[in-house]
Amino acid sequence: MKSILIPAPSYAEHLKIGDYIEKLDNLITLHQRKSYQTIKAKKDWEQRKLGEVCERVQGNDGRMDLPTLTISAANGWMSQEDRFSGNIAGKEQKNYTLLQKGQLSYNHGNSKLAKYGTVFSLRTYEEALVPKVYHSFRVTNEADADFIEYMFATKLPDKELRKLISSGARMDGLLNINYNDFMGIAISIPKIDEQQKISNYLRSLDNLITLHRRVYYHPKKED
Repeated sequence: MKSILIPAPSYAEHLKIGDYIEKLDNLITLHQRKSYQTIKAKKDWEQRKLGEVCERVQGNDGRMDLPTLTISAANGWMSQEDRFSGNIAGKEQKNYTLLQKGQLSYNHGNSKLAKYGTVFSLRTYEEALVPKVYHSFRVTNEADADFIEYMFATKLPDKELRKLISSGARMDGLLNINYNDFMGIAISIPKIDEQQKISNYLRSLDNLITLHRRVYYHPKKED
């Protein structure tokens, strides 16, 4: 390890960069907290069952050359090659679900970051194959996919999901939550236009965070 060469600025520049990144992280945390509080406010929102604004997505059309993805609680959708250094689907891939851009999956796996699983919408691919074990679904015209994803990110639905667990995680790490029970959980949502305004704001904030982190963790090299 001692022999590895790494680019490093002066100690004074180290301190300046570290101070800036710390301030940026604090600002990010503050904005995220305020944004999630917007979702949690829900004063005039309507209580619905998730299945009233979503429809199931199942099966595939036989194409096996599409990107094969998996959900990471920390990073969202990732290709299996990136996460596992190879496609781990094997023969099971023929049973994978064909997910299209804007559709969502619930990975009901238990993890330190997501005790009751996590939901992500597909944004970076037009189409992909995802594990059949995920509960995959699309929203109706009464819901916004990004809003649904952010709602689950607030952990608000965890209270409902907790009620569904009868015997904890299975041996494979999956929570005992079937699709119909998942769709039966109660959620509070505003009208579609307000959902879109909230999700657009949160997405723009996420993009800004990503941009700033890319710039300051990977500074452009000078000519």
